[in-house]
Amino acid sequence: MITKLSLSMLFMLSGCVSTQFTSDEPSVSQAPTTPPPVQIILDGELDDWYGQTGIRADNDEVFICFESFDESQAIQAADFTTRIRIDADADSTTGMRQMYHTKDEASGQPMMLSQGVDLTIDISPEGRDFGTLRGGSNTRLHTANSTQRVSHADVGFYFLPTHNSPRYEARLDRTRMPLLQHDGAISIVVEHRAVGGEVLKTQSFTTTLPKYAPSKPINTPIAPTPKDGVRVMSTNVLFSTPLNDPEPFVRVLDAMNPDVVLYQEWFKTTKDEVRAWFDTHLDDDFTNSIIDDTSGVAIVTRLPIIEGGIESISEPGASRSRGIALAVLDASEPGSSVPKPLIVVSVHLKCCGGAGSEEDVKRIAQAHQINRIVLELRNKYPDAGVVIGGDYNLVGSRVPLETMSKGIGRDGQDLVPVPTTCLGTQSMLTWTDADSSYTPGRLDWLLVDDRAWTPMRSWSLDTEHLSEQLLKDAGLERDDSRATDHLPIFVDLIPAKE
Repeated sequence: MITKLSLSMLFMLSGCVSTQFTSDEPSVSQAPTTPPPVQIILDGELDDWYGQTGIRADNDEVFICFESFDESQAIQAADFTTRIRIDADADSTTGMRQMYHTKDEASGQPMMLSQGVDLTIDISPEGRDFGTLRGGSNTRLHTANSTQRVSHADVGFYFLPTHNSPRYEARLDRTRMPLLQHDGAISIVVEHRAVGGEVLKTQSFTTTLPKYAPSKPINTPIAPTPKDGVRVMSTNVLFSTPLNDPEPFVRVLDAMNPDVVLYQEWFKTTKDEVRAWFDTHLDDDFTNSIIDDTSGVAIVTRLPIIEGGIESISEPGASRSRGIALAVLDASEPGSSVPKPLIVVSVHLKCCGGAGSEEDVKRIAQAHQINRIVLELRNKYPDAGVVIGGDYNLVGSRVPLETMSKGIGRDGQDLVPVPTTCLGTQSMLTWTDADSSYTPGRLDWLLVDDRAWTPMRSWSLDTEHLSEQLLKDAGLERDDSRATDHLPIFVDLIPAKE
């Protein structure tokens, strides 16, 4: 299984990782068990922070790790506001002067300090109606005399995980923020505020930024599928966008050359229309497919399908059921008389809602049903590998992911999520919409039975981060990844050694 260390080495060799790093002292009285890492991989797992909270910065990004006020809620759909206030030069006399609550470290008594705030980010901000909060975020730039509303995309802000967590890690893009392009002090205060403004919790961090130097786009050729391996791709096509704008999707397929594609959101499109698109735009050997024109999930592959179809999964209180596409593929070498079964599943769980919401309950129920369906198939093919990919919509709890993976790997092991770090970045974002109030997040996942098939590499693709030469060599265009709001995710698998 790919580890965070091996991913770091891969990206360093690709020339797309920043290596100059600085860190402040821990904000909690917990010493790290090992030295701080040379970089942060923004994946929402937070193990590379070694139990610390605080700021780390490299030559073109600033990372923040902070505690949640209530870990049972995802902070972008919470009943409290998480306010992040950035004083870009740690100078209370510049920017907009604001006071914040803290405690005297010696006495433990409450006290007020002043901060010169240059940027404020409210997560679950106040709504239009007094005394209410809304989902998403609100970002504002400040000077001494004015405040300007901007998008989270304007400052390159996002955080992970997207689901509920006791701690979060966030980042800011120094390339998009001239305020952060100096090599001096920075101060950040994270407040959790109740409806009406009462401060519930405060965390404050200070560090020194290293010299600013924007990283170069990745220029390493995209690796081919390993010998005897299978490349699986999962992609959400945003309400059947390929029907009217096929070129970006075709270019990505041609460049990445997957063996199996797990599709979501072929919405309001018949099976015949989807199959006709495949026949028109895919290679001639992509002749095998399973399509559901109700829930929009599909599988298309160049591998033989041993068996497969659409399985319905119900939603509590829903008038109709969703479907999953699943297939048992023969992944054996050409000419082999012994099939090598690989179970692949395309899923699209219920969207929206926070942890414990009606939507989250539906996601959990769907995950239970998917787990049961795959387990039945797994029992029929005990030596098969399993890949479950798609849009999991984990914006509430992580329970659906854990439920779906439970006990359906070889020998009753759980499936494991593979790391899908975006090529040319240090993050595992899979969804982004600059016009949405919701910040980018990780909605798309690939669960793999690593006891049966070993993940050799896994990633997501955003053409924005590729060099001009690599785009040209791969036959891609700069805006290809903006044809949909989800990034395609990939995993290369090889049979595990017995």
